[in-house]
Amino acid sequence: MNTISRRRQIIIWMSIALISIALAIEFMLSSQPERPFGHTQVAHVVGWLGFGMIALTFVYPIKRWLHPNQVWPKDWFQIHQIMGIAGPLLIVVHSGAHFHAAVPVLALVALLLVVFSGITGQALHYLAFRTLYEQRHELAAQGLTEEAVESHLHNLALEEETLRSWRCVHGPLTVTCVVLTLIHIGGALYFGGV
Repeated sequence: MNTISRRRQIIIWMSIALISIALAIEFMLSSQPERPFGHTQVAHVVGWLGFGMIALTFVYPIKRWLHPNQVWPKDWFQIHQIMGIAGPLLIVVHSGAHFHAAVPVLALVALLLVVFSGITGQALHYLAFRTLYEQRHELAAQGLTEEAVESHLHNLALEEETLRSWRCVHGPLTVTCVVLTLIHIGGALYFGGV
């Protein structure tokens, strides 16, 4: 099994474990039969914390959009990744396995799709850069000149650009999730959080 397959399996199993833990926490918190946890004041606080963390994920793409030619420190992208996992986990605890309203369920599904598309995009990006790195060292070991190596790697770099087309999925899913979340928040505030 190669490194990418191992990494993908670890990510998949960790994602399943984290979502299961979040649902188990929500289930334990919903032990009161008269009112599910998602409808309590504590759940609303958890929801707002998750929403705040998810809002932090937008700092990195907005900065990149406003200043496309500027190189940003890795810290911003790491914040994007960490908050993009931690925030949705809090939202899963907030929402739990309650399927009584369509908009919150659709918002949660869209959120989970955004998270998984982000993880997939990161894996594709890592794979492309790792391939370029390995190819560069193999070609240099064969004794090719720097110009020949760059010429050969140019085609691989173009393939890496096509791998970035995953953003065509990640972006619209994110917009859908934001719209559904804002509708959910608006409805919850309008109807008093019940």
